[in-house]
Amino acid sequence: MEQQVQSLYANITLNDVQLAAIYYPILINIARHKHCLTYGELVTQAKELNPDVEYVQRAIPVSAGRKLDVVRLFTSERGLPDVTSLIINKTMGECGNGVSEHFNPVKLREEVFAYDWTSVSEDFDMYIETAEQKATPPIRLSRNDAKTMTLDFFKANKASLPTAISQHRDDIINLILDGYKTEEAFKLVGDSL
Repeated sequence: MEQQVQSLYANITLNDVQLAAIYYPILINIARHKHCLTYGELVTQAKELNPDVEYVQRAIPVSAGRKLDVVRLFTSERGLPDVTSLIINKTMGECGNGVSEHFNPVKLREEVFAYDWTSVSEDFDMYIETAEQKATPPIRLSRNDAKTMTLDFFKANKASLPTAISQHRDDIINLILDGYKTEEAFKLVGDSL
């Protein structure tokens, strides 16, 4: 197993921690069954399991990597294999750049599949309390504020943005509501196009 890892992101938001807690039991379940999911399937499964949780319903696959990074930190601290390696990009058929650039995803999955997950708790609660306290609190904006920020950024940067980004306005707005800076939200969505 890899030595303890550091976060791949400069800041961990409260939303990152909250969704990591939702994703963790799903990851443990697929590890027990030696299965992989795409980012989209992970988000869909989380939404199906938590229909009344607003921040889960706003989740989008393009930002799942940040949430998985929190899970990676959690499993690393406990000396567990990296279950986040079980989440792959639908198009590439492999983990996203955050994993592939820093780790060998095939080796990580081999460690996950070789591990006996039957005794591992799906409980993330103790960790989440500490992580929530450390997390950068999201800026509380109204949906209208997020729409205005999205429109203003789009107008100011239209020439340098991918043409199809306008079709993903709601994804950008949801990322801003989750605490991402406007520029980060556009970059995350733009990188996924």
